[in-house]
This record gives sequence, structure tokens and C-alpha cells, in this order.
Amino acid sequence: MLERVRFLWGLPGCLMLSWKLFRDPRVSIQAKVIAVGAIILIFSPFDLLDWIPGAGGASEVALVVLVLKAFINAAPEEVRAEHMMALGMADV
Repeated sequence: MLERVRFLWGLPGCLMLSWKLFRDPRVSIQAKVIAVGAIILIFSPFDLLDWIPGAGGASEVALVVLVLKAFINAAPEEVRAEHMMALGMADV
């Protein structure tokens, strides 16, 4: 239960950091395309995630967070640190 609370507490920061990194030209186009493609795939109306047991609405949100964290980690370290400092974040 505590993990879910931490997860939900960190979600807004993860979204804001991802948005700032997405708009930053120093982050590779490849990382941006992969992240957007994965999020589109997750929310696709074609139920492409049916092969994953328990992939309901909550699982889709968890998958989006995983994609965003992977995108954040794909950004150059100095760019990520700069945006985290601007947002007052310690760690994602």
C-alpha cells in the first residue's frame, strides 16, 4: 500500500520532468519517438496489451510511468539534472 502512495505522489513530478525533457532539443529525437510510440501503443483502442495478464486501467498507468521513467533515463545526465533542479526534484 505504501508503494502505491509513493508511486502516486511521484507521478506529477515524473510527468512535469518528462514534458520539460520532451521539449528540450538536447534530448534525442529517437528517445522522444520511442516514448510517444509506446504511450500511443498502451492507450491504443486495439487492445494490444491483452496478452499481459491483468493489464487493466491501473496497469496502463503503471506502464506509462515505466515508459516515462525510461524516457527520463534516456535523456543526457546533465540535461536531466538541469531540469530536475529547476523543478526542485531530488530523484525520480
